[in-house]
This record gives sequence, C-alpha cells and structure tokens, in this order.
Amino acid sequence: MKHQIKSIIAVTVCGVLTSRVAMAQQVTPASSKSWLQDTQITIGLGAGAMARYAGSDEYRAVPVPVLNIVSPSGFFFDAMQGAGYRYDISDMFFATAAIGYDAGRKDSNDGLQPGSAKLKGMGEIKGSVLANLEGGIKLGRIGALSVSVSQPVTNRDHGLTYKAQLSSTVLDLAKDKVSVSGAAVFGDAKYNQTFFGVTALQSSNSGYRQYTAKSGLNAMTASVVWTHSFNKTWSVSTMLGATHYMQKAADSPLVLAKTNYSGFTTVNYSF
Repeated sequence: MKHQIKSIIAVTVCGVLTSRVAMAQQVTPASSKSWLQDTQITIGLGAGAMARYAGSDEYRAVPVPVLNIVSPSGFFFDAMQGAGYRYDISDMFFATAAIGYDAGRKDSNDGLQPGSAKLKGMGEIKGSVLANLEGGIKLGRIGALSVSVSQPVTNRDHGLTYKAQLSSTVLDLAKDKVSVSGAAVFGDAKYNQTFFGVTALQSSNSGYRQYTAKSGLNAMTASVVWTHSFNKTWSVSTMLGATHYMQKAADSPLVLAKTNYSGFTTVNYSF
C-alpha cells in the first residue's frame, strides 16, 4: 500500500521538493533567461528497504528513482509524488495540488508491487490515481505545518486519507543538511476497511479473522534525512523512517508488525 509503506519516502521527497519549489519561486528570472534555464532538475538513483505491505513483518529491497522538476512558476513533477502545482499564498501560507498514484496491494510476493504471500486469499487491491491537496503554514526557522487529503480518482471506493505533518530542517550547513518530519495519518471508513479490514469472504479465503476497520487515526510516522553535497551538482541523501500503526489499523489481524521501518540512500545530480 503506497500510502503507508512508502509514506516515509514520500514525506522525505515531498519535504525536499517543497524547499526547492520555495527557492524557485523566490527567483526573479532575468529577461535573457528562458523558462527552461530557470527550472531546477534533479535526477538520481538509489536503493532502499521497506515492509512488503502496511503492517507486514517481512521486508523487501526496492529501487528508489529520483526525478524532481521544479519550475519557477510553481509547477513540479516528482517520481514519488506525481505532478502538480504549488502556490505561495503569502510569505506564511502555501497550497499544493497534485496528481499521484497508489500502487494498491497484491496477495502474493509480486516483484516490486506492495503485497505478500501471507495475504493469500485476501484478493488484490487495484492501484488508483490520486488527487492530492495540501495546505500549510511556514513556521520560520521551526519548519512548516501542513494538512493534506488524498482522494482516489479511479477506484474511488478505496476511500480518503488525511495527514497532518510537521517538518523541520534541524541542521543547514554549507555541505550538509538534516531534516526531520513527523505525521499523523487518518483514513475514512472505506480506506481503513480496504487496507486493514477483513470481510467475511476474505476471512473464509485467507484464514484471518473477520475485522471491520472504522474511520480514524491509523498511523504515526517519523523520518530523518541527511543530504551531503559534494558540489553544486552532486549529492547523496540517506533516509531512515518508521511508521507505527495505531488504533483502527493496529487491531487488524493483517498488521503482523505494529511498527514498520524503512530506509534508502540515493545519489543525486542537479542542474
């Protein structure tokens, strides 16, 4: 499930992207420069590890592609977050709208897809296109506080997720930057039931006890990311994160580990 098993990576990438968007919007393009020349692009590749699905007690290795494109006008594309637009309402407030993708969940060990053979009989949760909306307030040196909502555009019966997030840069040196973030993740009844519930039919097919997951808090996340810059173009980023499942999710028979961990390292090239 992309929202949960990749939540830490998404939060980290989103934080880096947000700062790049802010920097891009502070630039006043000279008349001799083209739109492309003012666009900030970062490409890269890395590897990481994460749980097979939300609440899994198994882990899998995954490639982590990096592709961030941020225009001075606020439009962006990111390999993890999708395509969207960020608007700075004032020096204090900002809003973001984006289109992303949720990979769903398999009931088998299927390559790079979220899922596990331990879910056999639960059936497949198909992937869905997401409409993501975020609004936030900049807290100066402290960081930023934001709230966001994700609505499926396809497979709408998957339900909505909501997130409240606090992010901060705790170290900002010439070549090293350390950022931390924490978030509370909520799901409506449809979402929590889709990813944490077990229907009577699923119980019969899988052997897991029947469970109805109601709306509410399902996870708390935390992450720290360190970026070391070798020069203006080359850098390395390392992230460590944790997701602790709460309340409606923690009681699910599908949650075999109440805390999932994740981490990755990427090599980045910016131009």
